[in-house]
Amino acid sequence: MSDIIDVKDAIKTAIQMEKDGYSFYKKAASQTTSEMGSSIFESIANDELLHLEVFEKMFKDVVGKNEWSELVNSSKKYTNINVFPKDLKESDDRNLEVTDLDALRIAMDSEKQAIDFYTKIREKLINEQVIEIINEIIEQEKKHYRVFEGEFHHINSTGYWFDLDFLGT
Repeated sequence: MSDIIDVKDAIKTAIQMEKDGYSFYKKAASQTTSEMGSSIFESIANDELLHLEVFEKMFKDVVGKNEWSELVNSSKKYTNINVFPKDLKESDDRNLEVTDLDALRIAMDSEKQAIDFYTKIREKLINEQVIEIINEIIEQEKKHYRVFEGEFHHINSTGYWFDLDFLGT
């Protein structure tokens, strides 16, 4: 786990997590067989980009615009956070075709790991500003988990994906 000791560490970690999540969900969208499933993963990938915009507003007083832009656009990883796999097939030990339910299970596991990752970080913090930032990040990850969990249960009982309008996305 990355040691977050100040606001800049929180910023860098949040950026890396969102970038990793975006890459994973874009790949999941291309690997999901259902058109609706692909749309859900695309929507969550877009959420990751929106989170970066939210974080930019949260952090605008902490780092300047130039430093923020440099952090977001850097291809260099700040830290190796093993939460989001590179793609769905990498997560499947069976070397078989990954089903939509498998994809949702992997996404739920990744979101749960992200929540756990940030919760452990928050427990070590004393800086209230950093704690508030981490709390916001945790809430965003919980929202994603609930979307995937709802889809998983719905597909298990009906065999079909929800409509995006039903999810409120």
